[in-house]
Amino acid sequence: MLLVELEHTLIKPLPRSEKLQLIADITKMLQQEDERPEKYFERGCEYPVMTPTITSDDSSYKVAYQLQQLLEEHNKL
Repeated sequence: MLLVELEHTLIKPLPRSEKLQLIADITKMLQQEDERPEKYFERGCEYPVMTPTITSDDSSYKVAYQLQQLLEEHNKL
């Protein structure tokens, strides 16, 4: 079920006090996830981060390439 569907069918009809309790429960879940990264990541494993690169000859990305060049020049300062 999509979040929008949940909101309209389950969350919106709740009384205000139950909505606040739901917020508190979700906040607690998020804090627990932050405290236990091992639940989501295995120790000793590498998780590569892919960064797209843009070349100057790719006309569809000309503006993005120019921005990348400006950022790189700024970082050199």
